[in-house]
Amino acid sequence: MVRAFAVALALLLAGLPLAGGAEDLSSRRDYSDPAQRDLPIACKQGDIEKFPGKSLGGVFGADWPAQLVASDEGAHSPATVVKRGPMRWPRGMDPQHSFTVVAVLIDASGKPLRAEILCTTRLGFDAAVKRHAMASTYAPAQVDGKPITSALVTVVSFRTREPNFMPKTRNR
Repeated sequence: MVRAFAVALALLLAGLPLAGGAEDLSSRRDYSDPAQRDLPIACKQGDIEKFPGKSLGGVFGADWPAQLVASDEGAHSPATVVKRGPMRWPRGMDPQHSFTVVAVLIDASGKPLRAEILCTTRLGFDAAVKRHAMASTYAPAQVDGKPITSALVTVVSFRTREPNFMPKTRNR
């Protein structure tokens, strides 16, 4: 029983579904496909949602131009992270793990234009995650071999270095 619970907890933390079908989460969508643009943002149950009921197209609005439709199925590919930017623990935050889902609008040259937090497990990490996303390097999405402006949704995990962190005190 304890082992089954531990496995289920590990799957949930890894973002994997517990049974049968895959969850339709924003972090698993290919936004180089124009059909994904207007779907409602989908966070994991229990996450703090920053844009409830909105689509990613609605979040980025006019900053995200209309996309090309691929001539053949599979003739599009999503933007990808080439190199992750630095991660800095937010000053004053206690050492507990946090998962944050961030959407980055990436232009046709691979330059990040804007980052928006979609979902998070804890408050207080938004600015750090946005800085990390904007400092990362990307390869742009492509449709029929042509680079396009598109969104990339990714999960950023902040983990403490010391799993059993205890504030240190000194005896005098």
